Parts: sequence; C-alpha cells; structure tokens
Amino acid sequence: MHLLATAARGTADLVAAECRELGLRVVETRSDGVVIDCEPEDAAKALVRLRVATRLLLLLCEVRSGDADELYAAISALHWPDWLDGRHTISVHCTGALPGSPEAPRPAKRPPRDSKPIKNHVFAAQRVKDAVCDRLRKRYGERPSVDLDDPDVHVVVRFAGDVASVALDLCGEPLHRRGYRVAEAEAPLKETLAAAMAMESGWDGTRPLLDPMCGSGTLLIEAVLAVLGVAPSGRRDFAVERWPWHGAALGALLDVERDRAIAEGDAAIEAARRDGHLDVLGLDFDRGAVRIARIQVERAGLAGIIRLERGDARRLEPPPRGTVVLCNPPYGVRIGGRETEELYRELGATMATWTEVDAFLVDGHAEFAEAFGLPSVSSRPLMNGALPIALRHFRLDLAQMTGT
Repeated sequence: MHLLATAARGTADLVAAECRELGLRVVETRSDGVVIDCEPEDAAKALVRLRVATRLLLLLCEVRSGDADELYAAISALHWPDWLDGRHTISVHCTGALPGSPEAPRPAKRPPRDSKPIKNHVFAAQRVKDAVCDRLRKRYGERPSVDLDDPDVHVVVRFAGDVASVALDLCGEPLHRRGYRVAEAEAPLKETLAAAMAMESGWDGTRPLLDPMCGSGTLLIEAVLAVLGVAPSGRRDFAVERWPWHGAALGALLDVERDRAIAEGDAAIEAARRDGHLDVLGLDFDRGAVRIARIQVERAGLAGIIRLERGDARRLEPPPRGTVVLCNPPYGVRIGGRETEELYRELGATMATWTEVDAFLVDGHAEFAEAFGLPSVSSRPLMNGALPIALRHFRLDLAQMTGT
C-alpha cells in the first residue's frame, strides 16, 4: 500500500530522510509530503516513530472531479464497504485547488454547459460525504453518522483542478500531539515543526545545546527526544485502530511497535540521566514560561536531562565553544514592533561576542535580519501555520571575522 506522510511546507526532504532512516521505502518526495510503499508492519512503525511528518494518509486513488455530479459519481463508484460499514462514524475534509479556481491546472476537457460547479471546499465535502453514505446505505441499509471532532474514519480529498486524490487518515489527532504539552502553554511552534528545526540544526548530543529564549521548552524537548531515539508517538492511539475491517489487525501491530518503542525510550532516557552526557540548557526571562517548561520537560520524561533556568538572552555570557544554539525569538505578533526590533539588535550584539558557536534562529519578523545584524550562512524557508518564517544558521565566529 502507498501512504503519504504529509509535511509542513519546507520540511518534505526532512520527512524523506527520517523515512529512509526508519527503513521505509520512499517512492516520491512531493511538496506536501513523502509517498512511501509499505506493509502494515511498516505503517505501524511510521505512525509511532515519525517525528517531522504531520499526518499519515492511506492513498486510495485519483478520481475525476470536473463538477459536482462527476465528483459524486466518481466517489460513489469506489468500493467503500472495503473500509467502512454503516455503524462507524466518518468525516470528510477537502483541500487543494478546486476546478475552475485561478490556481487549478487547466482541465483536460471543458465541463458541460449544464454542469454544477464545485463552489467551495465545504460544498465539495458535502458531496463526497453524500456519495460515501449513499453507497454504504445500499450495502448495509444504514448510513454512517458524521462526527467532525473524532471520527472513526476520516476521508481526505485533495483537489488539483478536475482531478482529486482520495485518502484515509490513519492518525486521528495530528502527529504533533505528543502528549506532553500542558493546556496553558503557548504554542508558537508545533512539535513536528520544532522537530524539523532540531533535525536541521544537526545537533547530535556531542555538543552543548542552548535555547536562550526557550518559552515552554518545545525545541529542546524535541531535540533531546530525537537524539535519544525516543519514539514521539509511543504512548498514543490512532484512528485506524477503530476502522471496522482493518483496525484490529493494525492495532495489534501498533501494540507491538508501541511496547518496543516505550521500552527502548525508557532505557535511553534512564541511560542519559545516569551518564549525564547531554549538556542541554534552556533559559527564559519569563518566570511563568520557565515554570511551564519544567512541567513539560517532566511530562516528556526528560527531568534531570534538560536544565531550565531564568535568564536574559540579551545579557548572557558567551557559552562554551562548540555550543549549538536553537532558538525561536518572539515575533512582532508576540510583543510590540519597536520592542521586537530592539530585542533583535541587543540579541545580535550579544551573540557577536560569542566564538565557535552555531546558532539556528527562527526569523519570523520582517525586520529580523537587519536588526540582528549578523550574516547567516544558510536559511531554510518554512511555514509556521499560515506565517512564512525561516530557520537561519549563523556561525558566530564567522561573524566576528567579517567584522560585522
């Protein structure tokens, strides 16, 4: 079967790399994720162990979707009794470029004059839902109920003009829901995006790691979990376990994978706590942020491995040579505009005094680069939700040598 490990914009190559590291067969890397060809055992491994991917979708087929009637007919023709019955709940989500929209590819043929246009994604989802339910009613004599919050089977339809791909979501809750975030914590970065940034930094545990503006600690938690090889989803369940015909079999495979992952992760954490070989420090000026970060670090099982202290990033002494800095400074939406730019200037002035330090900083503000004032050696464009950002790499000894 072919699965799509979906990826936030700018991270598909990182998802492909982690798929290969897990021994999964990568068929194609696309802008929206990575297609893998796998057996059920591989699907269980991917669900439990992928840390940058956002969801895992089972790709069913592509259908013609030139207008509402064609979409309904194409969806009705699929053999939904292979996946659903009349007793389980469903939901439908549609996305992508609808036929006739400016961003859609040119259609292969002109729609008939009396065709019914697909007006929007909500209307498209309604037509798909009706087609699925009508097909199941013919087979079972009853229609499945719709549950928009926690369905047993979630149908995902992605449009590319008059062609749409149809998939089923194996996850339920998205993969960034690791289980350690506390309700009161701000979430400037999803855990999957934080994991991507940690992966991009290349930190491997042999050098000190510092986040001087750590907030709730997500970047440090994800970096340490990755280095220790702790599976991010070893303690959660998945919607696919509730599927009527396939859930029990895949659930049994998931139990095996989860048990293995938990045992491996607990052993790795205990060894790291006992040996003390990781040097990981998070600082934040806000006492409340430090308190929440400590709770989250404990919930992630990393108490005694990640140190958290109150500190001002603008007044720090130079860290040890070889330190990797991984940091998501506040954007203008989090503090005032002028105050933000002043923070960047002071942060840049402080870091300009550091030697042999690799800093990976999130640029989420139009004035960041100019205010920070130091040259970056590379930059990875990313999206934080709907907000374009970049992860910039600064070699701070290089900044000194260039006299910037």
